[in-house]
Amino acid sequence: MSKIFFPDAEIELETLEENRVCRKIRAHDGALMIVEVMFKSGAVGSEHRHAHEQVCYCLAGEFDFTVEGRTTRLRPGDSVYIAPSALHGTVCLSEGRLLDIFTPQREDFLKK
Repeated sequence: MSKIFFPDAEIELETLEENRVCRKIRAHDGALMIVEVMFKSGAVGSEHRHAHEQVCYCLAGEFDFTVEGRTTRLRPGDSVYIAPSALHGTVCLSEGRLLDIFTPQREDFLKK
């Protein structure tokens, strides 16, 4: 049976870059995944691409977000759609959090 509930107290905080970037995989199962990523000011989410469709929602802070060479500033309440295989990355201008939604789920995030 698939997991249905994902209490915060049971979700591991993963460090991606010491004292700069960490994440929590909030919920996932097959076709969908939601991940909260926390950034310190100045942290960089290097440009990359993946086969997954993604929406990124800014919860807090301020980010310069680039998709396929186009850059815009994200602030709380702003979001961006990232098509499969689109080159994208971000620079955190002030400490913040992004909520990333992927379809299908990022199996590479689940492998340890």
